[in-house]
Formats: sequence, C-alpha cells, structure tokens
Amino acid sequence: MTTSKSSQFLPVFSSRPKALITGGNGFVGSHLADRLSELGFDLVLLLRETSKIDNIAELKYTPVYGDLRDTEFLKETISQVDYVFHSAGLVKAPSSQVFMDVNAVATEKLVKLAVEHGKNIKRFVYISTQAAAGPCHDKTLKSESDTPNPVSDYGRSKLAGEQAVLAMKDRLPVTIVRPPAVFGPRDTEVLTFFQMAKAGLLLKFGGKESFVSIVYVKDLVEGIIRAALSDKAVGETFFVNTLDELSQWQAQYMIADVMKVDIRPLRIPLWLLRIVAPLAEKFDRNQGNSPTICADKVNELSCQFWLSSSQKARELLDYAPLSPIEDSLRETYQWYQEKRWL
Repeated sequence: MTTSKSSQFLPVFSSRPKALITGGNGFVGSHLADRLSELGFDLVLLLRETSKIDNIAELKYTPVYGDLRDTEFLKETISQVDYVFHSAGLVKAPSSQVFMDVNAVATEKLVKLAVEHGKNIKRFVYISTQAAAGPCHDKTLKSESDTPNPVSDYGRSKLAGEQAVLAMKDRLPVTIVRPPAVFGPRDTEVLTFFQMAKAGLLLKFGGKESFVSIVYVKDLVEGIIRAALSDKAVGETFFVNTLDELSQWQAQYMIADVMKVDIRPLRIPLWLLRIVAPLAEKFDRNQGNSPTICADKVNELSCQFWLSSSQKARELLDYAPLSPIEDSLRETYQWYQEKRWL
C-alpha cells in the first residue's frame, strides 16, 4: 500500500516568529520543535526540572520550567510569543481525576492565560487525539463534524481539553489537531510492534480484524504547521493521517516486511485482557505507577474501528503525506537500529 507524496511547507516570514511548545521534549513535541527551528522560529519550550531532554539535546531553544497545573509563571512568556503549540499531556495516569487535571483543567488554564496575556498570539494550537473523537461503528470514516464518543478516561479528558479551547475561539485564534496512532523515530508505543516482529510474532487482539488510521510523526508535524499558519484553520478541528484506513494486522506485516522477518500470529483474547487488566492496574497503582495495561486501554482495544478522514485537512490545508508509508516505516526501523532500541 502506498500513499501520495507531498513537498514540505515552506512559509516565508517578515521577521522571526516565536513559539511556545508545551511537551516540546516529548515524541511529537520534539519533532515539531525540530521542524519549527528549521523554518526559522525562535523556540521556548516548557519543561519540568526533571524532564528528559535526549530528544532535544541538539536543539536551540529557551527553556521555561514549571507545571501546567499552575500557569501563573507563564504570564511573561505568553505575552512574548506569536504561537502556542500545546502538546503536553498524559497518555497514562493513575486515575481519571489526574487525566482531567492535566489534560483538561490545565489546558483550560493555559488557553485562558493566552486570552488574557497573549496580545501577540496569532494561533493557539491544541494537539489532541483521535481518542477524543472515539471509535467508529463500522468502516465509515469519522469526520470532524461527527459527535464525539470517547470510550476511555484519556479520551474524555482530551475532549474536555478541546472544549475548553473551543470555548475561547471568539477571543483567541485557536485550532485543534487530532492525531490517530502516531509512529516514527523516538516513539516508544509502536516500538512494541517492531519488537514483536523481531521476536517473530504478529499480535492479534480479540477474534476480529481491527482497522485504524495512522500517521507518521513528520506528516503530523507538517499538518500541525499548516494548520497553525492557515487562516482557514481558525476555530477548526482537523484529523491528520498518513493513512485513513489500515488493518492492524496488515500494519504488522508491513513492519515485518521492512525488517525482513517472518511473523506468526499470537492471539490474545479480549476476555483474558479484561481479567488481567484490573490485576495489573491494581499492582501498578500500589507501586505508585501509572497503569501499563488497564480497563481504560482494554476499552479502546475492544473497539474494532478507529478510523478518521483527513479529507478536511487535504482540502483546507493542502495537506498530504510527505512519503509513502513504507518509506516512513523503514526510516523508523533504521532509527531504532541506530539507537539500539531493537
């Protein structure tokens, strides 16, 4: 399966724009920071004192240290930037309340701070997730206008964050981007499927084949930047995908093909996950850790169709993937090898 190829967006600025990125040391945030730096942006990255900075070790930026749950320290920074890219958030949390505190309440505080003190802000971009929209009932691709139906605490918290941002759209130019499953260099989630392929295994959750939308991180960054710089994107929400539809099994076969390995199915019944998840969740919580596997994640795995349409981004933003997905998987695999992650 191939995808169309696009050229990278090359905007021209009369002066160097300045951007604040929350979560700029993370997987998506660091790739966004790299590309914005290439385009001539001055960068301010919100970090914690304990943040790992391996992903941004070679990046030129100004650090600001603090916790988004108390945004007062950002007043001066917000007043000096032209763009805010809110990428920080939790994908794992010890409770639904922690999800809401970080992904929703902190987002509301940040966007309100931008309204009150961001006199120069040309765009506030909230990087949400397909989980906020929820799964589909069948292979009909979900569009941005469909009513959200999140099935996890994570998805519900990100949807609440979206609602907080959109509530300010009459006072601040805002845009929301909803990525599906993201893969690429620096990612630790999809890495699992590369590791399983190396072990000769094809993971099959449940008895039915499931289908997902997927995006390469560099394609996602391209979509985010196009959305941030387009007047057509003000007040809008976008799905940004490399592929709108891909079988999870087919995705793993594509990974195996890139790695030049043979894989055999390993079926994991959902009923088994439903039994194991509460036990694993309780153990992790007792250890003070966010659950590795939990009922919340099983709820998402139980859904057969996680599909969305990137047609709106293609039409309004002139978005298209930069490379065929096979090339993107190959680049990801080579990076994992270079870093000895595989």
